[in-house]
Amino acid sequence: MCLPGHISPASVFKHLTVLDLSDHRLSSPIPQEVLTLSMVVRLNIPTNKFTEMEVIPYPSADLQLRVLDAHANRLRGHPPISLVNVARLSSIDLSHNQVSGRIPVEYGPKPGSSWKSLFLEDNFLTGNPPPQFIDRTVAVCNSLARNCLRCPLNIRFCREQWPGLE
Repeated sequence: MCLPGHISPASVFKHLTVLDLSDHRLSSPIPQEVLTLSMVVRLNIPTNKFTEMEVIPYPSADLQLRVLDAHANRLRGHPPISLVNVARLSSIDLSHNQVSGRIPVEYGPKPGSSWKSLFLEDNFLTGNPPPQFIDRTVAVCNSLARNCLRCPLNIRFCREQWPGLE
């Protein structure tokens, strides 16, 4: 069943631990109130038509979000810096969107420490990845492929870059 349109007020979801809105043609920005539902551990919102993610300026300490899957939407703008402030977040998938610009330096120390996976492939990211991405020896599941990044040739998760847009 497909539910096109927008998300209803998130207050009706306040006791959910998993919110899966995959493949429903939902549009507009992803509301901050959905991103900050305190009991949600896993937020699956891939394959919709979301255009942006509202900022999470000061996430609550009791926010349980561990997995954010927003791949295959229409997300635009820079990678959201506010994700680094979500304490329990360990898996992020923003691949196959229209995210552009540089990867925030704030992302640098996250993979391998609190973030166990970060997927940013098939976007329009430019410039150099944060230095920690290149120096990291920790086994982490990352992909930065098919962007316009300047990556060293020996970094597997950064291969298949498109010609630079800068």
